[in-house]
Amino acid sequence: MKIRLLTASIIIIAIFSGSCSDSEDRIKRKAENIHRSVLTLDSHTDTPMMLGHKNYDIGKRNDARNRGGKIDFPRMKEGGLDAVFFAVFVGQGPRDEQGHEKAYQKAVKLFENIEDALTQHPDMAEPAATADEVAAIKNKGKAAVLIGIENGYPIGNDLSIIKEFYDRGARYITLAHTRNNDICDSSTDDEEHGGLSDLGKQVVHEMNRLGMMVDVSHISDKSFYDVLEITIVPVIASHSNARTVCDNPRNLTDEMLLALRENGGVVQVCILSSYVK
Repeated sequence: MKIRLLTASIIIIAIFSGSCSDSEDRIKRKAENIHRSVLTLDSHTDTPMMLGHKNYDIGKRNDARNRGGKIDFPRMKEGGLDAVFFAVFVGQGPRDEQGHEKAYQKAVKLFENIEDALTQHPDMAEPAATADEVAAIKNKGKAAVLIGIENGYPIGNDLSIIKEFYDRGARYITLAHTRNNDICDSSTDDEEHGGLSDLGKQVVHEMNRLGMMVDVSHISDKSFYDVLEITIVPVIASHSNARTVCDNPRNLTDEMLLALRENGGVVQVCILSSYVK
């Protein structure tokens, strides 16, 4: 009897194990089908920092474990990533005429590197500036590349540069990075402006006028609420997480997340461990 019961138990376990495995497989297949059918977009990548390096070709499959970065066009295809925002990132430096000019020149160089990469691989990717263009490029079986600017520092105090960057394809600006700039306070620096500066308010108005998204990732809580108070269109947080889950000033409180929802905006999560756990 004991042997029969044991045998029956093994059979039941095997049946349920098989059912569980089958169920998991069905869920996985369903998820993959959904993933392949929708338009997928990564709202913030630092890939342009790799462009221009002699050992990196975005048109080839690179090894992430051997300084190959996280993204290239072949891996986008494999992973079903349809569109990506390349970040024109310039770290915060001296806030004087020379510093602003150096930051501006670095930003221009990054724009040029993105343009060169797309010129070299027209069969794999195309630039996009609107949602319709992204959809059209996806239908061609290519990757759509959009541009965002991380840190408004390269603007300096010249509002006309916003239009210049917009004309080069930039569709959002992350107002600050890890330190304060002339636009607003950063979430990881001491309070200076008390939120948006007077220049920062002009920057938001100009971005609204052009149709460029205001990105509130990295900026201080006061800066965040100042933006929501004056913007006339929804804003984004291109790479931020929930502060209730991970208590980091870079993340958004529940109140901020709800305020962003009321604004009609969206938040895209950041997978950097320091902001997740």
